[in-house]
Amino acid sequence: MCCGILDWNTQGGFKEMEIVANKDVELFKILKNESKREENTLEMVASESIQPNEALYLAGSAFNNKTAVGRIGNQRLKGSIYADEVEKLCKDRVMQIFGAEHANVVTYSGSVANFCAYNAVLNPGDRVLALDPVTGSHQSHGGKNNISSKLYSFKYFGLNEQTLDIDYEGADRICKEFRPKLIVIGSAAYSRKIDYARLADIAHKNGAFLMADIAHFSGLVAGGVSPDPVPYADIVTASTTKTMCGPHSGFIMCKKELAQRVEDSVYPGYVASLHLQTISAMAYAIGRAKSAEFVELMQKIVHNAKYMCLALQKRGFDIFTGGTDCHMFLVDLRPFGIDGVTFADRLERAGINVNSKGIPFDDSVVARGIRAGTTVLTQRKMSEKEMDEIADLFLMLAQKDGENRVEEALNKVKALCEKFPIKDII
Repeated sequence: MCCGILDWNTQGGFKEMEIVANKDVELFKILKNESKREENTLEMVASESIQPNEALYLAGSAFNNKTAVGRIGNQRLKGSIYADEVEKLCKDRVMQIFGAEHANVVTYSGSVANFCAYNAVLNPGDRVLALDPVTGSHQSHGGKNNISSKLYSFKYFGLNEQTLDIDYEGADRICKEFRPKLIVIGSAAYSRKIDYARLADIAHKNGAFLMADIAHFSGLVAGGVSPDPVPYADIVTASTTKTMCGPHSGFIMCKKELAQRVEDSVYPGYVASLHLQTISAMAYAIGRAKSAEFVELMQKIVHNAKYMCLALQKRGFDIFTGGTDCHMFLVDLRPFGIDGVTFADRLERAGINVNSKGIPFDDSVVARGIRAGTTVLTQRKMSEKEMDEIADLFLMLAQKDGENRVEEALNKVKALCEKFPIKDII
């Protein structure tokens, strides 16, 4: 059955999803409950965003029916002319928006993009220098329980304990001793600006490639509000969710001399059948990044994050590094004597979603911080006034009687959600 333009209804969810109710009541109930959950909670998980209506529609398009295996102009399966066209459109948009020499847009996620990038320049057992996971890098950057640390030999650099900036001098020193083939820089929690030019200099003078993972920052980079690694890094990997506000997928950008190695690594190295429905949604989301509206959204996301940090500090919270330069920040809960797991659970019951996170240089085995972000809040058109109201809720719930005030906080959250509904921004 063909659907028209999706229409978000007042009960949460698209009216066209009611088609499912006639066929699968159990599944429809889950879908409807998820839609209501999103509408009625304040989403502050830093990796989340709301996709535009059109991207959701494209993700359910006729491309779901098409299997394409191969490369543009050389597909193994017939009937792939439009598969080639949508992949090329998405690829061209990535190259245009980011100024990349080459791009591949068929990896299924940011993590898959990372492994494809590794495979393009590394052999099993090769040495890799990466930002220490303790400081907030992604698990695919050599996390001890991630397959990356089994495939390659990782060593880490960290932060300067006094300045809380990346320890570039330490990275240079370790690089000279360790002689890695690749340096990886990227963060899922560290919120300050990264000096890609300096890291590129460290890598290249020591005979290493530099790979920048901007999964969290791709939208901010496209919007011109976060440092751009493309001129400096040999390979850049990214996600189209998070700040790009698109579907769950990934892409790779690289220097032209690495283009063939990246293409061979992706296919046939890792990826076979293309997720064309996702690629079409990616093309739409990335195309939006050219608009003044998108640039303004990215600016407001960062402004709200900076303001939220100040608001929390005024209420007695510590912010790791003293603030943020992006969409996310790390809240140190030690002044309130509550751990991150307990606080995140309490916030969730009050309708606010974050995640617990350890604080760098804290030797506690229990996470005593939380990571939070302002992407979805900003998409819902919230501003400084609402950041103050949410900071008040954080304070209410972090105090000794916070457990007894969950219901009070939940009612305030519901009022905010009703005032700034998702249906108005889809």
